[in-house]
Amino acid sequence: MSDGQDPRRLPGGGATPTPPEPVQVQWPQTVAVIFNPSSGGDSARQRSDHIRQAIQETGKRLIWLETTPADSGQGLAKDAVGQGADVVIATGGDGTVMACATGLAGSEVPLAVLPLGTGNLVAANFDIPNDLDGALEVALACRRRRIDLGSIGDGRFVIAAGMGFDAAMLRDASHTLKARIGPLAYLWSGLRNLRRPRASYRLRLDGGEELTRRAQGVLVANLGKIQGGLPILPDAVPDDGHFDIAVLKTRTVGDWVGVATRILVRSHKPGPDVDTFRAAKVEIRCDRAQPVQFDGDTVEPTDRLDVEVDPCALTPAVPEHHQDQTPPARNDSA
Repeated sequence: MSDGQDPRRLPGGGATPTPPEPVQVQWPQTVAVIFNPSSGGDSARQRSDHIRQAIQETGKRLIWLETTPADSGQGLAKDAVGQGADVVIATGGDGTVMACATGLAGSEVPLAVLPLGTGNLVAANFDIPNDLDGALEVALACRRRRIDLGSIGDGRFVIAAGMGFDAAMLRDASHTLKARIGPLAYLWSGLRNLRRPRASYRLRLDGGEELTRRAQGVLVANLGKIQGGLPILPDAVPDDGHFDIAVLKTRTVGDWVGVATRILVRSHKPGPDVDTFRAAKVEIRCDRAQPVQFDGDTVEPTDRLDVEVDPCALTPAVPEHHQDQTPPARNDSA
């Protein structure tokens, strides 16, 4: 590595990223809550009452919208912007957050998160508290950071897209176990998939030469933490204009022990059973259809996946230590 080279760069990456300009904002006066009534189990209605009361006590205008099978949040987020929302609060699991992020992509309206799901990966990556009052405090303070999104056609993802192993793990996690033991259900599902057959993956990064790997799966990450807050790709930076990509060449239980050990000790070295790359555009082809996931939501199996970075497309509300350097200007009439 040369003296002037960015140490975060991995094979397949482009130029050293230029940080985005600080976000100039005003304190929110109109708050939209997009609430998923199916998240949070039997306590969902009690939580909705608590959220309504907490926001109304601030004197801010409240727009309350609930997800339905026909609209998981994307259309509702756009509707909230049309109604004049200064901030949109996604209240549910990662699927609700992803849908709201898709609806807000490219807008100046920030997205806050009240985590009510099982994985809560967005909350974990930005250190948003899992307790409702703590998350509400972050949402209403509305400190902000501009980040990239992953783009798949008209859809967006915040955390990661996966093909193969990780998608199978998410798909096969028991809903009953998730309700009983939370994220540990994914560990059990992962153990069941350790011997998943490898396949032939072909990758093209930023339009370069095609790479071929025998692997159990490919993960394309915008942010690096997975279930349980473990950093599977600790160098992933959400505002550098690139994805971090992991190709899981694992074959045996021993290989997975090595992967798990490096994750637990937070090692930045991928090891011989994982190839890592960095790119802004990723084309993946496989010799047979594989399960696919976006931010924890699985979709129909396919033998191809094309994703690219949508740079600085979302402005999440984050705790103070994650925000851009210029804080929001408080409106004294709030």
